[in-house]
Amino acid sequence: MKAAIYIRVSTQEQVENYSIDSQKERIEAFCKSKGWSIFDTYIDGGYSGSTMDRPALQKMLNELNEIDVVVVYKLDRLSRSQRDTLTLIEEHFLKSEVDFVSLTETIDTSTPFGKAMIGILSVFAQLERETIAERMRMGHIKRAEEGLRGMGGNHNPSGYIRSNGYLEVNEEEAEHIRLMFDLYEQYHSIAKAQAKLKEMGEPVWRFRRYRDILSNRLYLGEVSFAGKYYKGQHPAIVSEEQFDRVQNLLERHAGRNKYRAKESLFSNLITCGCCGEPYMSYQSNCFTKSKGRVTYRYYMCKARRFPAEYPKKCMNKTWNSKTIEELVVNELKRISLDKKEKEKKVKTINYPSLIKKVDEKVARIISLYAEGNIDKPLLDNQIKKLDDEKRKLIQAQKRQLDSDTLSPKQLDQYVLNLSEVEFSEKQAIINKLIDQIIIENESVKIEWAI
Repeated sequence: MKAAIYIRVSTQEQVENYSIDSQKERIEAFCKSKGWSIFDTYIDGGYSGSTMDRPALQKMLNELNEIDVVVVYKLDRLSRSQRDTLTLIEEHFLKSEVDFVSLTETIDTSTPFGKAMIGILSVFAQLERETIAERMRMGHIKRAEEGLRGMGGNHNPSGYIRSNGYLEVNEEEAEHIRLMFDLYEQYHSIAKAQAKLKEMGEPVWRFRRYRDILSNRLYLGEVSFAGKYYKGQHPAIVSEEQFDRVQNLLERHAGRNKYRAKESLFSNLITCGCCGEPYMSYQSNCFTKSKGRVTYRYYMCKARRFPAEYPKKCMNKTWNSKTIEELVVNELKRISLDKKEKEKKVKTINYPSLIKKVDEKVARIISLYAEGNIDKPLLDNQIKKLDDEKRKLIQAQKRQLDSDTLSPKQLDQYVLNLSEVEFSEKQAIINKLIDQIIIENESVKIEWAI
């Protein structure tokens, strides 16, 4: 029997009895007592049990065809969700003919009683997780009602310093924040206020940081949780009158920028090859006698778009969004043609059919043994050979699937959809196909996810 050891710890559990070394030592001793060989040890350190999105768990699920049994120290190490626990055991382990063993609860799915216990114990694992979450939520609400800010994370909010659970004003940063509120009221633009700060010799923070500060009621002396605001125990940095005036300005400008964000097809995908900053989209409007109002959309390096935020302005090329879209579609068509040519040259092997034939051979040999036509040693020898042949076919099938995740027909459909579907669907297709786009002057490098 080949055993897979699965270990999961969260930060809190490291200091309790669920450390990696402790789990590993006990599981290895159990496998040794059973005479099982250890295929591999899969460790997810610092991952929550409320989701299956864990790298080691996903790696183990992809290798189930090499495993006979999965062993964990405790059921909630596998998952704290009842649904996920049952999904993993019934839809992955048992369907792949892989047994599951939990040391603490003495669960073994090779027995009917063990299978029944899985459903019962997973209910209590989920109950524990939801109880902890509810207690934490009530604690956060109580803290907010007392005027104390949530203390999650290791950073201090701009303008304040955390001390013994309370917020104290950082006078240097607080003065900078007051200055930004004044400049924004004067110029109605964060970018122009940044330029003025640079001219004054003041430090210049990122655009997004200023945007968050200008709309954050923390600077009115309030705290928030779950969308509700409470009177805080910390001092305010700006007056309520000025804060309200700034909110009116921000709301007025937000309406102008709504369309720009919507039309950013390659949002978070383009990186500047010169300075490493992300490219961002913007638009400009012009009026002509023949066409009336015309909108042009572009992609520009953030360091070039907002030079006040950077010590040196980036001069990487600004690209028209239509040009970039055409380039991506043409490259996608080329990949589809290349795949079609490859299919003509390389004959695809029908692995499911070959695997089925091996299973049929196994059935015939077992029938011969049942009829007394072959003895047990010959049966074992032939079954072993066929098992090895089937394992190699399964591995070869997986390699073929990995090397050709999308067919030319699917790629052609994506090309067609990019010209016909709504913007949101078009953006979803782009995010599925592309990992990253790197622009360096005239060069555009597309790193595909296919």
